[in-house]
Amino acid sequence: MNFLRKTVDLIVGLLVRGGLCTFKLIAAVILAAVGVIGFILGEAAEIFRMLVRALKWLLRSFTESYRSRVQVSNELAKNARRAKKEGKKAHINAILRFVGSFLFGEGGVLYTAFNYLLPIVSAVFMISVIAYGSSLEYGLAVEYNGKELGVISDETELEAAARDVQQRISYNENDKALELSAKYSLRIMSDSDKLMTAAQLADEMLEASDEELTEAYGIYIDGEFIGAVKDKTPVQEALDKNLLDYKTDGIVKELTYADKIEYTKGIYLLDSLRDEQETIELLTSTTEKSKVYVVKAGDTVLDIIQKFGMKVDDFNKLNPKAEEGLKEGQMLSVTQTERYLPVQYTRELETLTFLDYETIEVETSALNVGIRALLVKGERGEKVSNLEVTYIDGIEQSRKVLSSVITKNPVVETIGVGTYSAMPDDPATVYCGQPLAGSGQMGWPVNGGWISDPFISDRNHKGLDIAAPEGTEIYAAEEGEVVSAGWNSGGYGNVVMIEHPDGYATVYAHMVMTYALEGQYVTKGQLIGFVGSTGNSTGPHCHFEVRYQGICLDPTAFMNTVDTIYKEDEE
Repeated sequence: MNFLRKTVDLIVGLLVRGGLCTFKLIAAVILAAVGVIGFILGEAAEIFRMLVRALKWLLRSFTESYRSRVQVSNELAKNARRAKKEGKKAHINAILRFVGSFLFGEGGVLYTAFNYLLPIVSAVFMISVIAYGSSLEYGLAVEYNGKELGVISDETELEAAARDVQQRISYNENDKALELSAKYSLRIMSDSDKLMTAAQLADEMLEASDEELTEAYGIYIDGEFIGAVKDKTPVQEALDKNLLDYKTDGIVKELTYADKIEYTKGIYLLDSLRDEQETIELLTSTTEKSKVYVVKAGDTVLDIIQKFGMKVDDFNKLNPKAEEGLKEGQMLSVTQTERYLPVQYTRELETLTFLDYETIEVETSALNVGIRALLVKGERGEKVSNLEVTYIDGIEQSRKVLSSVITKNPVVETIGVGTYSAMPDDPATVYCGQPLAGSGQMGWPVNGGWISDPFISDRNHKGLDIAAPEGTEIYAAEEGEVVSAGWNSGGYGNVVMIEHPDGYATVYAHMVMTYALEGQYVTKGQLIGFVGSTGNSTGPHCHFEVRYQGICLDPTAFMNTVDTIYKEDEE
């Protein structure tokens, strides 16, 4: 009883203590929250007081001058009233002092207006100056040999003109240097000023020199000056005819010179002037250059001859051993015709390319374990592409695919990896003294066992008897449709018959029980029944027959239990 009372007292004490602790905790949380709220409100009130003080200060600052002005005005008004008593002259002087102070005194109307308007007027003036300056057009006035040549837009025009002049004087036979230290300065352009181009500036710089000059057409190849001619027409016509006479294979889409040819009319040194015919001969000239070519995979002699536009006899003279055959990496001597002005053209070609096929491996019960066989032969696909090929002097430079169509999809090559594991008790089981090494088209139909009676034997046996303990699994030797499953009154007992797609049929007799159903399609290695001794049987075994068009064949010719080599259809 005492123990129970003490226990109750202890529990009550714990509950009371727990309640007090909880109450203290709640009270502490409430007090802390009140303290935080009080602190936030106190700070907010202090910030508000500071804002009020700031507003008062601003208001006082803005109204101080007004109060001062009112004070001065009141004082002046009092003085004017007192002066009225003193006499007319004193009164007029007091009024004048009042008006002067009101208009011109410190804090007066004009003084205040001036203080406020001056910054505004200054800002407007500065903006007007900037707007006027930005509307002006500026240029660089170029001075050369003490003479102003003209105005250009920027320094790059002067640099380009200097380069142009340098090229034009490169034909000076006296090899006399021409001073090109032109000066330039920034200035505002007038209505009469016109911006000059680099070519115009170059003309002006040459005219300002002491050289003998002439007006002509400068010929530039990819921006490089090669000389000047008086008449550009015969040069243009000769180059156009050179393109028309250029021989190419197939239909050419575009035929041009690879380099950019420009004719610029201007002032040139007399020494840089060329004869038109001499210029034509230079621009249409060709040279033969010797090169070394490294043979690539797939190259033929004919391909290389066509690539470099060589004659067969010339190629054979340079490479007498090439007739014996080419090897990848072999170095050959070739010659290539190079033109002063390379000819570029494009052609559209249709090419046929082959697409490689993939090879995959799949597990299949159609093959015994350890047997690999080619199930589906791989075939390359074909793709027809329409290409735009660019050539320079007959040598391919680049190609662009315009369109492509796969005309034949590649066929994936499938390698079968056998999973069919039914084997006799001894894989080296022999039949008539020979191992079972038939075609392997059909699998061993029993999960174990041995041959207890061969085909034909001494009693015209139509199949092969495979002895095994009762209840041993029997599998389909090949895929096909179950055309019969159940009891047979002709002595086969419980029997399953399967017709295969290739015209063969197999029979599995004397089962203790059939598992497959009539009409069912089974795969190779699928369970179809169990070994028994039903029907005309003297012991548990599977009577296995192979038939073709109703004729019984030797089952061992279709089974292989020892040959595990890789079987593949080789081309």
